[in-house]
Amino acid sequence: MTQTFTITTLNDWEALAKDIAKILVPGQIFALQGDLGAGKTTFVQALAAAMGSKSAPKSPTFSLMRTYSVKTTSGIKRLIHVDAYRIESDEDFRVLDLDEELAGGDAILALEWPERVEGWIKKHEKQVLMFSIVQEGETRHVTLEQI
Repeated sequence: MTQTFTITTLNDWEALAKDIAKILVPGQIFALQGDLGAGKTTFVQALAAAMGSKSAPKSPTFSLMRTYSVKTTSGIKRLIHVDAYRIESDEDFRVLDLDEELAGGDAILALEWPERVEGWIKKHEKQVLMFSIVQEGETRHVTLEQI
């Protein structure tokens, strides 16, 4: 499954987030690729809102991980938002215990900079939806695919 979208406004991000929120299931990893400023965190904010979060996600660049309560019909109760930009190895990433978090059956993971933890992603590829953002001026071209 590969889908492409063109984003030109904040409303476009919100509409896309609502559509994607409907297809997510517990244990899924939503991997967001794109340059700095491409819109990864903006999309996670829209996704959290679409999933009923009362909190607006902030970039977890320095804290590495933030968790938000959500409410969906698919049983997702937590959105875990991780920014792997500062992660230097899969070992550094393992200390976050994300395998255990996802095994609980009530969470999804929104992972920015998945290319920084390729080994971990490869071990979980059946759970991964890859979300790639390419920026051209004010327009974003988004590709969503299951790997």
